Amino acid sequence: MAFDDEFDDYEDALRSERQKRIQLYALIFIILFGVGLALLWNRIVITIQSGESGVLYHWVSGTEMNRIYGEGLHVIWPWNRMYVYNVRLQTKERNYTMLTKGGLPIEIQIAVRYQPDLRLLPLLHVTVGPEYLNKIVFPETEAVLRREVGQYTPEQVYTSKRGFLESIVVSSLTNVEDRYVIVDDVLVRSVELPAAVRLAVERKLTLSEEEKSYQYKLGIERQEAKRKEIEAEGITRYQDIIKKSLNEDLLRWQGVQATRDLAMSPNSKTVVIGGGKDGLPIILGGDR
Repeated sequence: MAFDDEFDDYEDALRSERQKRIQLYALIFIILFGVGLALLWNRIVITIQSGESGVLYHWVSGTEMNRIYGEGLHVIWPWNRMYVYNVRLQTKERNYTMLTKGGLPIEIQIAVRYQPDLRLLPLLHVTVGPEYLNKIVFPETEAVLRREVGQYTPEQVYTSKRGFLESIVVSSLTNVEDRYVIVDDVLVRSVELPAAVRLAVERKLTLSEEEKSYQYKLGIERQEAKRKEIEAEGITRYQDIIKKSLNEDLLRWQGVQATRDLAMSPNSKTVVIGGGKDGLPIILGGDR
């Protein structure tokens, strides 16, 4: 009987020890799981923000080509990886040093407005990757600019309307769109020439504007001379008409009218009727 009691006590002790060991293992597992979850949280729980889309890469099967992950929370296995792309319309600037016709360098600052083609995002990820801006957008833009700028002199590039370069670049960037990126526009921010060339071009432009100003002034003088010539011709024709209409009877009639007006005038004067030449009145005491 005593032996059975000792055996039962031994079994209880073993059972208690086993339970404690299981509890310890469970605690260790929970701790390790919590640490692992904390370390791999960013690989398991993926948040895609507004204006972004994701492409999932499976460790076993590769990139998932038939699904684009939209905004929101996504849970994936830690051995897979989510690549998140900004699919909004974006603008990036870059400076280039270009050689113009004749070999003179100019500095051009451009801004490219672009966005990845959302419908073809998995293809963009597989063929180019997240660095598509530096791999295709800017290199293709630079190649087109170098080819086009090399056909013009520095003066032509500096003085021409900015739109001519922009339209050429946009129309020539077909290779970029073939690689699943949409280039909305290319803006030329500034064009800088070497100091000596810039001063020479600006001086030439100043002289050109001065020449235009002189030409404008000469045009005004010519118009004024033409106006005076027309005015003189009108005066001459007027005098010729007056001369033809004047005669002695008309002059006498005008004299009579003037005598009547003078007689009615309050001014102090003496009028001698018929005392002048051709019988016209003589005015005495009037203003000379």
